Amino acid sequence: MERVNKTEIPCDLASEMVLSESMKNQLRQMCVYACLAGIDMGEIREKLLAEGKLPCGDKNSSKKVLSEIYDHVACSF
Repeated sequence: MERVNKTEIPCDLASEMVLSESMKNQLRQMCVYACLAGIDMGEIREKLLAEGKLPCGDKNSSKKVLSEIYDHVACSF
């Protein structure tokens, strides 16, 4: 059985955003929480792609997307 590293950000999501180290840490924490809570980050990514919010061209748009990802993860309950 293959172990999934819960501390890594999905590569496809991180590559579509412009992230500072602090933002990477925030996203990593959200990914860990989502994984433990059974939330599929792939679905959130697909929704953001469909809405045209990904890929991000700069840090400001990435901050908005990061906030939206937080909302999706935190409001899943």
